[in-house]
Amino acid sequence: MQYLYISYPKSDFEFAHRLVDDLQAAGYTVFVDAVAEVGTLPWATETRHAIRSCGAVLMVLSPAEGRRIGMRHEGILANRRRKPVYVLRRSPGELPRYLQQANVLDFSGEYEPAFQQLVAALPGAAALIDAPDPTPQRRPRRPPRQPNRIRRRMVWAVFWSVVLIACLALLGIALGAIPV
Repeated sequence: MQYLYISYPKSDFEFAHRLVDDLQAAGYTVFVDAVAEVGTLPWATETRHAIRSCGAVLMVLSPAEGRRIGMRHEGILANRRRKPVYVLRRSPGELPRYLQQANVLDFSGEYEPAFQQLVAALPGAAALIDAPDPTPQRRPRRPPRQPNRIRRRMVWAVFWSVVLIACLALLGIALGAIPV
């Protein structure tokens, strides 16, 4: 089962939760980040897992809000995972580079027509529910390579043989037994 991931700035809290309620009424399952501290390790882990498992990413964009590190992180992650991204534009402005390929919907005017346009653009709720979880199965880790004991012993034997021969040669030179 997949769901819609919603990313929004704090200033659009009421809009985002109205959107969540309306999408749930339309039959969609919605994920909204519950961790308050953007940029913390729990937030990054939860976000990474949620975007990996979602069917589409909705990003509420308010250019007046300024740069938002969390949204950048989520947008780049969605692009890497090749998730469909829908930008819900609350006011005119230029899109960030990581959202250039996204589907842009204008939410600066009336809400109802824009919401109907969004529902028409999204994959069907039934299609998301029936879709398998896209989370890739991790390959089992190989156990660390055990060094070859015989090879390691041979290397040490050669090393100490060379050291012993060099010492004997120096001793022979020092005692005059080996002419220079």
